[in-house]
Amino acid sequence: MPDRPSAAQRARLRRSTHIEQNLCAKCGKRPPEPGVMLCGLCREKHRAADKARRARNRGKPYGGRDPDKRRRAERARDRRRRLARQDAGLCTQCGRAPAADGRAVCEPCREARRARERARYAARRANRVCVRCAGPAIGGSSRCGRCATLEAERVPSERRSAADRKRYARRRAQGRCTDCGVQAHGAARCDACAYRSNTRAPARHALAVGPPYYTVIELETLEDHGTYETEAEVAACLAFAGLRIDQVEILSNMPLMGLAPP
Repeated sequence: MPDRPSAAQRARLRRSTHIEQNLCAKCGKRPPEPGVMLCGLCREKHRAADKARRARNRGKPYGGRDPDKRRRAERARDRRRRLARQDAGLCTQCGRAPAADGRAVCEPCREARRARERARYAARRANRVCVRCAGPAIGGSSRCGRCATLEAERVPSERRSAADRKRYARRRAQGRCTDCGVQAHGAARCDACAYRSNTRAPARHALAVGPPYYTVIELETLEDHGTYETEAEVAACLAFAGLRIDQVEILSNMPLMGLAPP
């Protein structure tokens, strides 16, 4: 004996039958109103029930309905609407204007989205939070540690270098600081960024010199005459071996000051 369809399956079958017959999907007695699947009477009943439910569950998300189910339904509806607009060649954002060449949105919607993103970026930068997730930013950076790491892994180094060069040239042409973008009055960096760069540069670029050494190599024979700690010891070595300064090569980690040839 075949299994009897469930109540939900019977309801879906009844609804699809009413729609195929161009009747109200709810009652199946009257034709639907233009652009919808319900007749006028069922729509009014649906509105009244929805208002009563929202009044009973005031302050709750989705008017007391299951949030997970409502979110899934909204995402599915958004996907269907986006695909339908793409197939029709319309902007997936507004659904009215044709999409720009090679894009999914029209130019007005694209400009409006850019304006919103710029405003959000400026507000988050002013509040010294990450421009991506609004979490705490690192020092004077525009991103938190997690977002900076993800962006470094996602964006190729060539693209990042090209963007840095373009931003540097644009800010220099506008007379702004190339680091933070504030007015620098013709300088490459503002006072704060220049001070930060100068104070960090020695710790980042300086090499550990270590104790000084001077190694004397005779050029003709390539004989190593030893390693010394001071220039005076080097001069004594040359005098003892009877060599001139132009007959040897002195390897050192320090600049030679007093051993220039006469």
